Amino acid sequence: MKKQPFWILTMILLILPQLGWAQEDGRIENTFGIGPRAGYYKSKDADEGAWYGGVQARFRLGEVIGLELAADYRSEETFEVDAPGFSGEINQRSYPVTASLLVFLPVLPHFSPYIVGGGGIYYTKIDFSDSIEDLGFEDRTERPWGWHVGGGLEVPFTETVAINADVRYIFMDPEFGDEGGTDLDEDRSVDGWVGTAALMFYF
Repeated sequence: MKKQPFWILTMILLILPQLGWAQEDGRIENTFGIGPRAGYYKSKDADEGAWYGGVQARFRLGEVIGLELAADYRSEETFEVDAPGFSGEINQRSYPVTASLLVFLPVLPHFSPYIVGGGGIYYTKIDFSDSIEDLGFEDRTERPWGWHVGGGLEVPFTETVAINADVRYIFMDPEFGDEGGTDLDEDRSVDGWVGTAALMFYF
């Protein structure tokens, strides 16, 4: 019984677009859209994940192909360091700017699954705890490049409004560095999953 509200909400989300408007084939194409987005990101070796928010723009180049540009702010993630002779924390916040290619799979009207892939620059602020700074490490800003791949779903509610949600895996080299024989990149991966939901307004 506890699962009923979830299934009811799911059915509403699938049925409403069918009733809300009557475009010829029910698909958004050859349009530009922009809107806010939010999600959750968890690096492979971070102690906890981070919420983030941002904005994305999508260019639909026909029924199948699309492009996406996005800029986000990701709140702080913490990496615990426990090595012989010292322990501490690495905290990082990032500002990703990414570009993606979208391939939509037009299986049903008002229902557009897609695969996504691309890359971007991750402006990242790295803060070390005092015990790590004592080893010679200094707080700094890095600009590593990261790749991503994943899949999602876009559901139009009207001719100009849609929601989308997807899951992506990000591949990115660690940039914590080494100093005096201490390598903070070792066994500390910043690759990870990110889940995103967005509200799009098409023009």
